[in-house]
Amino acid sequence: MKHKELTDNQKYRILYKELLRSCSYIAERNNRMLIKQAFIEVLRHFGNATNTQGEFQLAHAVAVARITADDMGLDTNSIISALLQQMPVTTPQQSEALKKRFGTDTFNIIRDLQLISGIRMDKITIMPENFIQLLLSISGDIRVLLIKLADRINLMRNIGLLSVADQKQVSTETHNLYSPLAHRLGLYKVKAELDDLAMQHTMPEVYNSIKKKIEDTAKEQKKYFEEFIVPIRKSLQAAGMQFEIKARTKAIPSIYSKMKKQEIEFDEVYDFFAIRIILKASPENEKADCWRAYSQVTDIYPPNTSRLRDWISAPRPNGYESLHVTVEAPGNNWVEVQIRSERMDHYAEKGMAAHWRYKEQKGTKSSADDWLQNIRSILEKYTPGDDEIAQTAGIKMLSDHIFVFTPEGHLKKLRSGATVLDFAFEVHTEVGQHCSGAKVNKLFVPLKYVLKTGDQVEVITSKNQKPNIDWLNWVTSSKAISKIKRILKDAEFSQSEAGKDLLMRKLGQLKVDYNDDIGNKLVTYFKAVSALDLFHGLAEGKYDIQKVKEALIPPAKAEEPRPPLKPFTKINISQDKSGKQKPLVIINENTPLTDVKFARCCQPVYGDDIFGFVTVSEGIKIHRSNCTNASEMLERYHYRVVQARWAEQSELTSYVATIRLSGNDQPGILKDITNIVSVDLKADIRSINLNSHNGKFDGSIMVNVNGKAHLSLIIGKLVRLKGIRKVSRES
Repeated sequence: MKHKELTDNQKYRILYKELLRSCSYIAERNNRMLIKQAFIEVLRHFGNATNTQGEFQLAHAVAVARITADDMGLDTNSIISALLQQMPVTTPQQSEALKKRFGTDTFNIIRDLQLISGIRMDKITIMPENFIQLLLSISGDIRVLLIKLADRINLMRNIGLLSVADQKQVSTETHNLYSPLAHRLGLYKVKAELDDLAMQHTMPEVYNSIKKKIEDTAKEQKKYFEEFIVPIRKSLQAAGMQFEIKARTKAIPSIYSKMKKQEIEFDEVYDFFAIRIILKASPENEKADCWRAYSQVTDIYPPNTSRLRDWISAPRPNGYESLHVTVEAPGNNWVEVQIRSERMDHYAEKGMAAHWRYKEQKGTKSSADDWLQNIRSILEKYTPGDDEIAQTAGIKMLSDHIFVFTPEGHLKKLRSGATVLDFAFEVHTEVGQHCSGAKVNKLFVPLKYVLKTGDQVEVITSKNQKPNIDWLNWVTSSKAISKIKRILKDAEFSQSEAGKDLLMRKLGQLKVDYNDDIGNKLVTYFKAVSALDLFHGLAEGKYDIQKVKEALIPPAKAEEPRPPLKPFTKINISQDKSGKQKPLVIINENTPLTDVKFARCCQPVYGDDIFGFVTVSEGIKIHRSNCTNASEMLERYHYRVVQARWAEQSELTSYVATIRLSGNDQPGILKDITNIVSVDLKADIRSINLNSHNGKFDGSIMVNVNGKAHLSLIIGKLVRLKGIRKVSRES
């Protein structure tokens, strides 16, 4: 808008009158006075100043406000916000003054508009969908989006004021961000204008080429369509239907999109012209009337049934209703015919039915889509000038994501609650594992600092930094969690390898070859959870490497196999009614034994598969068949191994067994364990030893049991106890 030859006062009066004309539907006198005050406020602050695009600032503000009124019919607060969106609100005094004069709603809209204006858009061509979602997450109020679109329309209409480089950048932003946003809001005319203006500056040669071809064929096409419509009009009139027929040419960006998608030339775009039949029908008859009109058209021109789109019986998810059919016209041409009622046309043309699912690729419905469904509902029911929109406009998108920037302007999408560490691992695993801190908005913050939408994050790394177990408490994303766990596991494995090497060197000094039996003995001796835990503990110094010799080669007679790790203990001996001791074990099928010694290395109980081993000084000792010492005994001292089986069990007989267990160290866990063993299952506890570390515990419990079944029952009960992770019988 230009008024160069007019005085300043004349320009101001003209701008104000144009604004009032656009706001004529605002009936409330107080609201009109607020609009006047907002105009005066902008005039006082900006006067004849120009904005960064070189446009007269007051004229720009009025133009945006008029678009929100003329094209969108928004409420008083929206018009005022459009006028005041460039007003400074950087100090508490400025903010309070604005709230006092125009209300909190207006202030919040202006604040969000300015926040969006501060977003870097130079990387928008990379994952533009993230930028769209960023805008939606910032804009908790529908009116922010609509005013921003109005601002972009005015900017595009005056894009000639910008440098050539800026024209291309702004047009790219418009194509990738604002046009799709308008489409999702159902503002089809706004989208069409933005697309058209953007293409003129991003692809001028292509745009002008298609435009010239359309213009060159315009007269011919007009004549063709007039002839095409004649029989349709007569048929509909004969059927007694009231209607209006419109012809349209597909927008140049849409034609180009089809050419590119289908890899065809301009002459092969068979539906770049179309007609629309708009029926005057009552709500109860409109569907039937549309199908009647369809029948009239297809009786004249053969339809391409594969191109029939029935969005009357089953409207699109956006609420769009219409019948689309492509028919074969004279000259082997194809023409698209759209049939709808006046009501359907109103919603489709005025942007009241969001059109974007009809055009865009199908995809998973997101929380942003749900929010936009609410926006569509409000727009469909909204009467221009109705300030009730202020009561429903503040719908907050329940987004579970945030959007943050790298220093280069790239946009990253993270879950709400994400920290600096989450961001670092999102950038790259190497960046994440060496992250030592960060700058957020140029201020130093720790690793566990929680980010928010719009933050600019610069990760600080150190070659000496390594992940530790605490990092798992500072991240929320599954990607970061899995990466940290993998790194910790790799580090643990690496340390275990170092511990294994240490053990191998020690065994070499002792002239002992490592095998599974040696490993099991050492695991048992050091009370490790597994061989891997043993290696890790040796590397960390948790287990003393010097005690390996003590574990494997204690003082003993040469002919005696390696002694058990724990002393033998006698068990209770059962008696018959006469007082005589009953045999517990039968040796070689003919020798009953009453005074039996059970090896503490494997602690056999009634029901286990067993064998006997003849010792030098303590007679026959009973081992479990799967005892860790069994293979060595059979290999080196097979002549001292005897067959053994259990004799008849007596209810008075009891056996000692050791149970290993581990789990979460939670209040009352020891009480729960002892209650199950001694109270519920009537087993005497001889000793219990639990060690706690970092919220976890492990240890052992020694109990008297009356056999393998009793022991299995105890283990089964313990493993189901809340907080217990693992229960096993010590072998």
